[in-house]
Amino acid sequence: MLKDNEVLVFKTHPSYEKLWENKEKFKEDYLEKVFDAIKPGDRVVIKPNFVKESHMYKPGEWDYVITHPTLIRIVLEAVITRLDGKGEIIVTDAPQTDSDYDKIIEETKLSQIINELKKSTSVKISHFDLREERWFYKEGIIVKRKKLFGDPMGYIKINLKDKSEFMNKKCMDYYGADYDMEETKKYHNEKDNIYIMSKTILSADVFINIPKFKTHKLGGITISLKNLVGTCVVKNSIPHHTLGSPETGGDKFKQESVKNSSESILKVIALKLLKFKNPLINYPFILIKKIAGMFYGSPKSEMIRNGMWYGNDTIWRSILDLNKILLYADVDGEMHRTMQRKYISIVDGILGGEKNGPMEPDKKESGIILVGVNPVAVDAVGATIMGFDYKRIPSVVHGFMAVGYELANFHVDKIRVHSNKKEWEKKIGDFKRNETLCFEPHFGWKNYLELD
Repeated sequence: MLKDNEVLVFKTHPSYEKLWENKEKFKEDYLEKVFDAIKPGDRVVIKPNFVKESHMYKPGEWDYVITHPTLIRIVLEAVITRLDGKGEIIVTDAPQTDSDYDKIIEETKLSQIINELKKSTSVKISHFDLREERWFYKEGIIVKRKKLFGDPMGYIKINLKDKSEFMNKKCMDYYGADYDMEETKKYHNEKDNIYIMSKTILSADVFINIPKFKTHKLGGITISLKNLVGTCVVKNSIPHHTLGSPETGGDKFKQESVKNSSESILKVIALKLLKFKNPLINYPFILIKKIAGMFYGSPKSEMIRNGMWYGNDTIWRSILDLNKILLYADVDGEMHRTMQRKYISIVDGILGGEKNGPMEPDKKESGIILVGVNPVAVDAVGATIMGFDYKRIPSVVHGFMAVGYELANFHVDKIRVHSNKKEWEKKIGDFKRNETLCFEPHFGWKNYLELD
């Protein structure tokens, strides 16, 4: 079994066809080193990154935005072999609230893959959308909601209280996933830090994380740690940024200005109305938002707002809290001092995403897969190979000193990289940018995140 401080890095051709051709060797050299954690009879939950059905502004382009079905299939085949006819596999995610899950399944052909694999095994295999509700947006304004079937096992409220990374945060003007900030404050305040979690996720004996290898506007990167956002089904229980600037304890903006202050005032007024999600109110705001965009800048403009920069002091706390819950909470929501399930991360970087990730990235033909059993170690190595300084990524840095529940029981200098690219087999602190894949960060992290 791979140790927590070890990460396998497979460098290959940036082609899923080539990966499929070499799948047996990949299984033998990489997956078998971590899949001895899987025993016959286990319930194995596989969590891909199914954030969105396509690039935000390029409909139909998805293979560098979400986890590719080729890798999912290879993992499924290897898990089926380990289960030896006994056990269950569930592939599941809670995509962004406005995402079209049916379209994701259609693009990835996941149903066909699962149905074909079922013919050769008695292992139960299924997939489903964890969300209770899908929202429909027009120009960034919610105009319709649709109830979904959701998690067949239901959901559970987990309160980390003072074991949350938010325990020492002074400013609590949190913005979650939508307009209703009052709802987010009910979850996160002076005494509570609550997340609404999928019980299917917490029922796993083995959790296999298959994230995408991308940059991220709020967190710098989205690899293993950030992919856990899809395990929390009420997105408004996840604080994304804090109103204001660092001068006022916030991180929405980089600094205070008359323009930023006026935008915040107008947005607060709008949020009080939009939180009701009433189409009669929301439709007129589509025009209002367009007009405001002419002055404040459109969503496509490179403006630092809504926590989209390296000073975001909020999202990393949510990310680490969700990883603590995954590792230490049982299916009834009780937190334990010992880990409750086995964890494996298999990062899809055959095609990655750089610049304006996670949903508007440029394609990066990175030709890489990372394998590990500790999310902090995997992300530290992944960030380094992207060409970024892991010390400037809050979720990674704070992951080594998490509050209440340990996420990494080793020092970063103890991380060992094993790779078929021999020049990468060294301490991550010894990497130079010209030895990496030289990803370009999101514009809010540019000239800050890159390795010197």
